[in-house]
Amino acid sequence: MTELDPSLILYQDHHMLAVNKPAGVVIHPTYKHADDTLWNMILAYLERQGPEEWQPPELPDEPGWERAPAAVRLMLRERRAARLLRQEGPLPKPVLLHRLDKDTSGVVLLARTENARRYLGRQFNEHRVLKRYLAVAFAGTPSWTRPLQPLRVSRLSGAELEQELGPGTLDLAGTGERPSSQVLAISGEEPEPLPLPVGSLWLLDGPIQRDPQDRRRCVVGPEGLPAQTLVQVLAHQGPFLLLEARPITGRIHQIRAHLAALGYALVGDQTYAPPPLPGTPQAALGRQFLHAFSLTVRRYPDETPVTFVAPLSQDLRLWLEMHFPDALSLPVLQG
Repeated sequence: MTELDPSLILYQDHHMLAVNKPAGVVIHPTYKHADDTLWNMILAYLERQGPEEWQPPELPDEPGWERAPAAVRLMLRERRAARLLRQEGPLPKPVLLHRLDKDTSGVVLLARTENARRYLGRQFNEHRVLKRYLAVAFAGTPSWTRPLQPLRVSRLSGAELEQELGPGTLDLAGTGERPSSQVLAISGEEPEPLPLPVGSLWLLDGPIQRDPQDRRRCVVGPEGLPAQTLVQVLAHQGPFLLLEARPITGRIHQIRAHLAALGYALVGDQTYAPPPLPGTPQAALGRQFLHAFSLTVRRYPDETPVTFVAPLSQDLRLWLEMHFPDALSLPVLQG
């Protein structure tokens, strides 16, 4: 089994573990991929570190215990210690809090204690985790990606975004409000994809379901789960757009399916992009240009906001140097 490169560990403490997942690695074992998954690599990495020696702290007796007999006080202390061990002690195996597609690289977060699992999992469930992806897209998608119901698209200004999300949050889902800008309904019948100027910020809103024709891929459709993605255009060169995508919900293939419904495919995407012509920049990348660049959560137990950043992988950086050099001057790609 391939060992996990220690340089891919972005953060590790008693409660949390953040890893920079390489492209081409399945995140969790399946019947097709039983070994060489990120999960197996992480377990082997932690096993090499040896068991964590953690014991519940010595705490004073709680009020009222002094009136109990000595044997009862001892029992109460033992029960409290056992409860703390279950809640704050290391889990037998860490818990994956979210997933990335096989050919997507970037930040993956795991919980290592039960209380951290609950605390962090609640942030994911309530859409309070800020996930930022970098992607390179171009206009043109296969006909099957056409939405089965209109994709709702809104252009947001910075002020509208702040009003919609609130300072320092990304809680669009469940607000019951729409941006004040006009909402467009993209049916897939448009003669050209919607133009996306540099600096523009868009909210893509459409339920995502499995494609009835091929359940290995996803489309916007009436049988899907609600899904929202924020997309900002960072740069443009030739036919290519550098995008920052922030999925608010966490549906399978969400960014790729939403962009495809809008009429844009990711460079290198083997599913949602048309087959590339040999010798073109699209053919020069063997996987989709999609990288989970950063992830921001409130850390357990101190509730401090922390951001984990995964540097752009070498294959993506080399592709930019060859075909989109203007993007490399952006602050997000420095360092």
